Amino acid sequence: MSNSSVQEVRDKIIQLAREIEEHSRSRMPPKEFFNEFLRRVVGAVGARAGVVWLKNDANRLELLHEIGLSNTGFHDNPNAMAANQKFLTEVISNGQACTYHPAETSEQLPTEDMLVFAALQKNKEVVGVVEIFQRHDTPAQARPGFLQFVEQMTGYACRYLDNQGKEDSTSSGAVSKIAEDFEQFVLQLHKSLDVKEVAFTTANDGRLLIGCDRLSLAIMDGRKTVIRSISGQDNVNQRANLVRKMTKLASHVIKTNEKMEYTGKVDHLAPKVERALADFIQESGSRMVTVIPIFQPDPVVQKDDDHGRPKEKVRKAVGGLIVEQVAESQPKAGVLEKSDLISDHVGAAVYNAKQYNRLFLMPLWRGLGKVFGFLEGRNGVKAALVVLLVAAAIASLIVVPWEYRIEGEGRMMPVIQKDVFVPWDGEVIEILVDSGQHVAEGDPLLRIKNPDLKSQLTAAVGEVSSKEALERTVLTELNRTLRPTEQSRKNELLGQLSQTREEIKSLREQINILAGRLASLDVKAPVSGVIATFQLEQLLLNRPVRRGEVLLEIKHDDGDWHLELDVEEKRMGHFLDAVKAHNNDFARPVEFVLATDSESSFKGKVYKVSTRANSSQESGSVVTVFCEFDKAQLKRPPRIGAEVRAKINCGQKSLGYVLFGDVVEFIQKYFWL
Repeated sequence: MSNSSVQEVRDKIIQLAREIEEHSRSRMPPKEFFNEFLRRVVGAVGARAGVVWLKNDANRLELLHEIGLSNTGFHDNPNAMAANQKFLTEVISNGQACTYHPAETSEQLPTEDMLVFAALQKNKEVVGVVEIFQRHDTPAQARPGFLQFVEQMTGYACRYLDNQGKEDSTSSGAVSKIAEDFEQFVLQLHKSLDVKEVAFTTANDGRLLIGCDRLSLAIMDGRKTVIRSISGQDNVNQRANLVRKMTKLASHVIKTNEKMEYTGKVDHLAPKVERALADFIQESGSRMVTVIPIFQPDPVVQKDDDHGRPKEKVRKAVGGLIVEQVAESQPKAGVLEKSDLISDHVGAAVYNAKQYNRLFLMPLWRGLGKVFGFLEGRNGVKAALVVLLVAAAIASLIVVPWEYRIEGEGRMMPVIQKDVFVPWDGEVIEILVDSGQHVAEGDPLLRIKNPDLKSQLTAAVGEVSSKEALERTVLTELNRTLRPTEQSRKNELLGQLSQTREEIKSLREQINILAGRLASLDVKAPVSGVIATFQLEQLLLNRPVRRGEVLLEIKHDDGDWHLELDVEEKRMGHFLDAVKAHNNDFARPVEFVLATDSESSFKGKVYKVSTRANSSQESGSVVTVFCEFDKAQLKRPPRIGAEVRAKINCGQKSLGYVLFGDVVEFIQKYFWL
């Protein structure tokens, strides 16, 4: 079959699918709808026959409509109905689409055809079965496609049945059930002031209420968006691809403060939202996605401006709801309406929970509340005992001394470190070492080519030869016997000889300089150690370099090692006070752990502090503190640049200051007048 013929068949199938989707939104009678439905499905897959079975009032399956069933020999087989009933019952019980081929099953089939079954559902309840009689010689590779197509078209038929039941759903009983479910959801949502419980209730109970396939809740933590719950999951793995792409989509939509709806078209979306949505759909496979920002509740009492008019309300988003449907692109009946209905309640619950947990020392107040609640109705002796215990705890915080330590993060590095610089402009043509290789002092590292230096040296050598030839000529002229009348000529030759010899001397000095520069292009190791620069060939080979640039680093790993710690500048006051108290001795004890072995701690001491502060993106202004240690205490050989976390002993302070010193310093910094 030609490409054009294949495309025509494909276009025809797509057109039939669109027609079925359009009919699913109509109000035509069931027999008329399923006649159009079967006619298009059977024609699209080239089947022999199709049947729709629906439950009657007695909850038994009966044939609602069929096309071409007589052509299959179904009616000619007296056992066909009984054999077919077993398959229908199985589909009704599990609700799964499936196929049965005569050559691949031991069960007796009603005909010689391959059977394709798909369950019909109405309001999530299986009410019937679509059965397609496909030719038994259908290629095996085409069967999954037929099954997928029939299942998708049956989904449109399910939507038709749901739409037919909309009038029934508006009855007083259905409305009462929806109201009852909504009331229970709201009660459960506002039952707790714990953010995790609110998020879990929103995702799981909310999904059941609105009837979507998956419901997720994103919460704003400052400027950062975090997915706090996903329906059907106890925990959210923030590193998972789906969660990361969902976070990116939710973040972009929440910033707009506008609801985003995707039902197959993206032409109405902003570019950032469109890109984030495309990545998320590719990962999740959802066909309908709606992101609804949730906002903090409006204040009960509205404030007026200076002119007595109500101030304009700027709604601040606290998160967003992510509503998804996997099977259908069109939202199910009531999904979006119910989502909008619960969004305000979810926003209020999230905002209240976050405000409650932001209260200063909330764990302490909760603990005290439990204590005083326990004492309610009991005698005053126990209450006095509790007061005494609290007073004793406060006195301990003030009187008991404790070791005060400041923290720093940094690296473990050899003490001797050398950068290898470019001796002269050129191009790196050969690298003689590898990353991580040990080298001795004087070992060749790499070669640099500079054609200009070489040409200058060649020119200088040639010019020296020319000057030496001139020198010999002048000497020959002087050595011949000159007459007394040629004294002026002799003086002229002597001057020329002196000038030529000076030029030769200058040229030879220039040759020595050029030769030294050319020799320096064979770069050698200034010290023994290990090559610390990574991926040398990718970084340097065939790359032009300029004089003074750093080519690579050599770390002397066989010698002494030290720690290079970045300590926040605001902490250094405690360290300097401790140094001053110990006669300006910097040797303060240090305890550190490696990132690769956090269970073991090691000892060291400070021996040097940087004289200037540096800027750090994570910690702000930091000061580098150098600490020496005995590498023999390590369990394995040290690794260059290994991350360490260290604590520097700064003497003793009160236990209260050790525990709450940051609070004290914050108050001193921002409230000191």
